[in-house]
Amino acid sequence: MAVSTYGTTFKYGATSADKTLAIKSYPQIMAKRAALETTTLSDDAKTYIPGIRETPDSLDFTMNYDAEVFAEINALAAVQKCELAFSDGSGFTFDGYLSASNSEGSVNAVAEMVVSVMPASVPVFKAAT
Repeated sequence: MAVSTYGTTFKYGATSADKTLAIKSYPQIMAKRAALETTTLSDDAKTYIPGIRETPDSLDFTMNYDAEVFAEINALAAVQKCELAFSDGSGFTFDGYLSASNSEGSVNAVAEMVVSVMPASVPVFKAAT
C-alpha cells in the first residue's frame, strides 16, 4: 500500500512531542546499516555482516521561514522529544537537540528555514495503529 506525504507531521517538545512544525520536506530518518567486511583469503568474493546504522549528525527539516518559530527553536537548550508521523499513523520517535538556520534565497521565492535535529537517541520506528 502506498502512503502519501500529505498529512506528514513533525512534532517536538521538552517532555512530549506536542508542538507541531509545518514542514515542507523531511530527511531519511533510519539509514542503512554499515557493512562490516568479513572476507578471508579463502573467499571467492567479499562477504559482510551488518554493523550499526549510519545515522547522520543532523536531520534537516525544511519549512517556510517564520521569525517567531526561528527564535523559539534557537532558544532551546535541552534535548527535545521528536516525532515524525506519516498519514497512516506510522513514523519515528527520537530525542535530539534542535536548532534553526535560514536557507538561501532567490528572486521571486518563498523564504525558507531549516530546523536541524542533532540526534541524541536512536530513532525508533512506530507502526501504524
